[in-house]
Amino acid sequence: MDREIKKEVAKIAMTASLGVTVITAPFLKKNKTMKNIHTGAGVLLTGTALWHHFLYHSEKKTPKTPAAPDKPIS
Repeated sequence: MDREIKKEVAKIAMTASLGVTVITAPFLKKNKTMKNIHTGAGVLLTGTALWHHFLYHSEKKTPKTPAAPDKPIS
């Protein structure tokens, strides 16, 4: 897949998992299934956030070489 498509998929996945996390939050004390869904959505949100981060910062950067001094200090 193209990098731009991966970025869009990551954003959609983050939005969806955040939505599920928010929607299931009021039902945490009443229903164990909702608690499990809420926890899973939180884990998914964390994973997709990391994926999104690495998509933007995975390009190899050229190492910086220190500048040579112009004149030696005497």
